[in-house]
Amino acid sequence: MGHIKLAKAGGKFDIVSADGVGSVKLASNKVAIGYIANKEVQITGASNLTQADVDAVVAAIDVMEGGSGVAPLVKLSSLVTATDIEALT
Repeated sequence: MGHIKLAKAGGKFDIVSADGVGSVKLASNKVAIGYIANKEVQITGASNLTQADVDAVVAAIDVMEGGSGVAPLVKLSSLVTATDIEALT
């Protein structure tokens, strides 16, 4: 199972899956990762996230695609404050 780590304050991180990703987009100042299993992870920053953050997440997922090993640590323009999983409607 591939995953990426999202940098948080104090050297901590959240983990999100890099498997089964259907989309990565900017949604209401958050990065939203949509999965084929009809779930979505919304990544919230300490301040508004940007398209550059979407690009950073996509690049990290690309590294992990089909790979295993140490997950890349993704530092977004704002430290991550939450990663919430929601069912897509």
